[in-house]
Amino acid sequence: MIVERMPYWVGRVLKIIFMTGVLEAYFLLILSLFITAVPVQAQEQLQKIIIAGAQSIVPLAEEFSTQFRKQRPGIEIEIRGGGSNYAVNAARRGEIHIGLSARSLSNAERAGLYVQPFGRDAIILLTHPGNPVRNLTLEQIREIYLGKIKDWSELGGEKKGVVPLTREKGSAIHGLFIEQLFGKGFNGQQKAFILRASKEKILRTIKRIEGSVGYGIVRVEEANSQGVKVLGVGGRFPTSENIRNGLYPFVRPQLLISRENPSGVVGEWMLGFARFADRSGRTGERP
Repeated sequence: MIVERMPYWVGRVLKIIFMTGVLEAYFLLILSLFITAVPVQAQEQLQKIIIAGAQSIVPLAEEFSTQFRKQRPGIEIEIRGGGSNYAVNAARRGEIHIGLSARSLSNAERAGLYVQPFGRDAIILLTHPGNPVRNLTLEQIREIYLGKIKDWSELGGEKKGVVPLTREKGSAIHGLFIEQLFGKGFNGQQKAFILRASKEKILRTIKRIEGSVGYGIVRVEEANSQGVKVLGVGGRFPTSENIRNGLYPFVRPQLLISRENPSGVVGEWMLGFARFADRSGRTGERP
């Protein structure tokens, strides 16, 4: 009766004591404890964290992961792009451990997910460096992207055609820009050239095409260093202070997503990354 109430492996050892002798049983007992303990450590040493999502957050995630690997050399980290939409869906399916999102999530999307805000960034409006116009109102931007304003002279600039550039439908940045500009549920037709490109290509394109205007997730310092002009919106420029105080219109949240409340090295990475992003000053605001 005593053996039946004990854990299975203890019963086996007691049985071995009677069958093979105490010394062999003692050896097997120690071996079984060692085997039981090793897999936990091995699993931690061989663990792989898969992170994916918004391309605008990926460089910061890679930068932090370089430091994280030094602290936890037994952890393998794989970082992919894919966009915010992919981050949400892949985290839900369990394909990745951590999703990087640069847009808000609906209540339906949040269901069953752990969502951790860690900052905000801004979509900034860009134009050719030779354009004398410094500021546009939201209404003027709307009319540009609806094809109603076609020349910069209508906006106080030179007699030069406006060349509006936008991003592909389905991208998180396009969705946020259109929503902020026209409101939710906009079904109108944009009159703009579509760019499927990285921010580097967007900067090069705007710098090369006179009369162009476009948008991207680019720091003001990056745009200035590439010779691209940053436009104000409604008299406000995308400074950290304006983003923090909600005075700049094209602001979006930055989120970390996981399938469940993170623990272990996944939770450790998420907590460390949020602190790293805040210290680096690469987010407009820490919530």
